[in-house]
Amino acid sequence: MLEREFVINPDHEELGFFCDLDEESAKNICEHDLEIPKDCIKKIECYDDVFKLYLKNSRQYYREDWYVNLQRLECVS
Repeated sequence: MLEREFVINPDHEELGFFCDLDEESAKNICEHDLEIPKDCIKKIECYDDVFKLYLKNSRQYYREDWYVNLQRLECVS
């Protein structure tokens, strides 16, 4: 199974505005705004205006609400 990767723009109106994007801010967005369980997050990489979320390889979450919603958000690519 391929690793799941998502690029997230935290300045999108769906998530609010973050002046200083760091790993802690990105983790907070994932856990609270996107409702991604901690145990599903493999790692987070921060860039200037976006961050990249890597999910652990698992088929368990494919039908979870948070995963389906994550794929539908405009701020996620």
